[in-house]
Amino acid sequence: MTPTPSTHPSFDTGTLADAVQRLAGSVVGLSMRRGAASGVVWSPGVVATTVSAVWRARRLQVVLPDGEPVAGEIRGLDTTIDLAAVSFDAPTPLPLPERAVNGEARAGDFVFAVGRESSGRVQASFGHVGAAGGEWRTWRGGHVEQLIRLDGGLYLGMAGAPVADASGRVLGVASPMLSRHHGVVLPGATIDRVLAQLLTHGHARQGYIGIAAQPVRATIDGVATEGLLVSSVADDGPAAKAGLLVGDVIVEVGGQAVASIEALRARLAGEAVGSLLALKVARGGRAMQLSVDIAERPIRGRSNGHCWP
Repeated sequence: MTPTPSTHPSFDTGTLADAVQRLAGSVVGLSMRRGAASGVVWSPGVVATTVSAVWRARRLQVVLPDGEPVAGEIRGLDTTIDLAAVSFDAPTPLPLPERAVNGEARAGDFVFAVGRESSGRVQASFGHVGAAGGEWRTWRGGHVEQLIRLDGGLYLGMAGAPVADASGRVLGVASPMLSRHHGVVLPGATIDRVLAQLLTHGHARQGYIGIAAQPVRATIDGVATEGLLVSSVADDGPAAKAGLLVGDVIVEVGGQAVASIEALRARLAGEAVGSLLALKVARGGRAMQLSVDIAERPIRGRSNGHCWP
């Protein structure tokens, strides 16, 4: 991130320093045997940071704003979006940061990140949003609600640091692992969705029915429609047990049209695991109804996200 805050019309240096200090009250350092990182208090006693910063740590200390180190515990990791949850106990509860409204980030917006060194000292960097967009999938197959890419990389120790807009409201946390040359901000909506799963299950649950499929146009009861052609069915998977066959075309999921793999994955979000999913299928040009139990994808069986919901 380019350190040019004084040229930004929305700030004088005093105002910017005040914004950094306000946010710093919610920022902790993460001290490990092999390195250091930052994190932000996202809910009472819970820090949001990145997997890339803490995944090798057997033990870590959370460095509070007053410089005091306390024991931290890694509660969960989601490698698909580079998000980690760390819990800790502090003598006094730390304030939660002010949050930006999801989806507000735009290319060109001024932003700043605030981190904390293992000594307790605050560090900050400044730059702009280099690119912004809608929902996207990471190279590991993780779903992110909004693209917020910074205009440069991250300084050492800033992985997991909160990134704030010109008003000091937090957009999300910074990850160095989702883009080859730029830092990426995991937005608040994504953190909210995944963090509870990490605290409860230790990982982000992903629904699984055990098929490979691809978009296709099909005819069902004489009417042309779009759907997903089932090209493979996993042995003993939920879809196989429900009677889904290779060559079937899925046209509706839970009563809603489905014409892309992304639409199907959206219906298999972690909250859906364990529920019954109604499928409308075209088989031989005729409509039929099936019901499939949504299982949790086995961690070892996770694919690269291209085809196997």
